Amino acid sequence: AVIDKNGLDILSAAIMMEDRMIEAVSKILFGSSAENKEKRDFFINQIMSTSDFSYAFKRRAFTRLLEQERILDAEKTKQLKAGLNKIMDWRNAFAHGKVIHEMGAGFLLRYYSGEHKEIVLNDSFFEIVESTIRDCLITCNGIIQSR
Repeated sequence: AVIDKNGLDILSAAIMMEDRMIEAVSKILFGSSAENKEKRDFFINQIMSTSDFSYAFKRRAFTRLLEQERILDAEKTKQLKAGLNKIMDWRNAFAHGKVIHEMGAGFLLRYYSGEHKEIVLNDSFFEIVESTIRDCLITCNGIIQSR
């Protein structure tokens, strides 16, 4: 039950990260002013929030915009990209994989991503997940608040 809840939390965090990336892109492109609200809302609701654009597409658009506008230094952008990639991988693993319990090995998540893979679902894994999500959220929120 705890493993299932943690998996749902990862899926929820990935959705939240998508929303943060969309908001950050819209603030970078249109600012926060009231005069651009209509354009910003159209961009968010009719373009970026559609099912036509995957998490991977939104992540690429967001990070390329960060690079183009030099919003973060190169190292911080690299760290953010790596974190967003991990979140996407974990989301896909939990969305499409299968949690199994093996005697002596605890819980494992088996999934396919180019090849068959396994993740040991232990405290260490979930601490890394939590830290990665927190770091990405802090960075995204900082970008949003600075606009």
